[in-house]
Amino acid sequence: MRTSNMFVRSLGVYVPESVSVEHAVREGWYPAEEAEKFRQLGAAVAGDMPAPEMARRAVVDAYERYGESSPKELDLLLYPSVWHQGPNGWQPQHYLQKHLLGGPVPAFEIRSGCVGMISSLELAASYLMAVPERQTAMVVSSDNHGTPLVDRWRMTPGALIGDAAAALLLGKDHGMAQLLSVNATVIPEADAVNDGAYPLFPPDATVGVGLSFGDRHEEFRQRLLKKQGTGIHLTIQKTMMQQVEQTLDEAGIELSDITKVALPHGRREDLDGQMSWLGIDEDQTTWDYGRRVGHCGAVDQFIAFEHLLATGGLVAGDHLLMVGFGSGTSCAAAVFKVIKEGPRA
Repeated sequence: MRTSNMFVRSLGVYVPESVSVEHAVREGWYPAEEAEKFRQLGAAVAGDMPAPEMARRAVVDAYERYGESSPKELDLLLYPSVWHQGPNGWQPQHYLQKHLLGGPVPAFEIRSGCVGMISSLELAASYLMAVPERQTAMVVSSDNHGTPLVDRWRMTPGALIGDAAAALLLGKDHGMAQLLSVNATVIPEADAVNDGAYPLFPPDATVGVGLSFGDRHEEFRQRLLKKQGTGIHLTIQKTMMQQVEQTLDEAGIELSDITKVALPHGRREDLDGQMSWLGIDEDQTTWDYGRRVGHCGAVDQFIAFEHLLATGGLVAGDHLLMVGFGSGTSCAAAVFKVIKEGPRA
């Protein structure tokens, strides 16, 4: 979707301190051989801070960082999330309504996995473009994975799981960056990639079953091998490539115009494949930052965006391509043009 007159007014984050891989190895949480093999450096760990409180801090950071007025003036708030946010039957966006927004600002939780921030941008931009009087929308996401059902050091072989929050204020007419294009789609035939062949009822979390993507991916791989159906992986890659091509075309630029590419914080072997089909080098990616904080749910590309702005990795005139994958399977892409530099770290 080409986004006309749509700008990032502000971008805020809350990223807790990282626990190093060296510490995790000493404590027996992480195998030393995997530390050497996969080259991860650490994971951001939020302790017992609730995800919605992390989200609140990211929103406050967004408003303070670029001198925005008040979240009470929002026309829409979208809260994509990946992991459990609080009590069953409770929704996290209401925490932000109570502590920040006040009033009847429309607010919704979005469940679209790790592409949630990017896909919510598409929804938010559509909402603002539909009615001239609507001026601003907030997309905020947060996850604290430090619960008994997740082992952040072993849940995904080759990657670590971190905790973080990001908040992006989208608006019209002006901003620190322009959103040129954004697209999200799903691949229905890949629905079972992460289901682990578990029954849909009762939901596994309600009966205390832990989450291991490594086990689930291996189960799916074995299932495909038995049915000679490994072509689904080619379908996923082809769909993602088409998504990137469409997004760049709508943005009116070429891949050669892209300064940086923000990818999910994951395994090095996945990065090699992504660099290969994009035709980019490691220094054009956010790999070095990602391996210091871990895969933080739906916010990876956005905390990396803030990091690039804060450290001079992106300056006025540069273009950023975001690429996202989510369980289900879903994929998304977005292109931004930096207009002005933000506060430096």
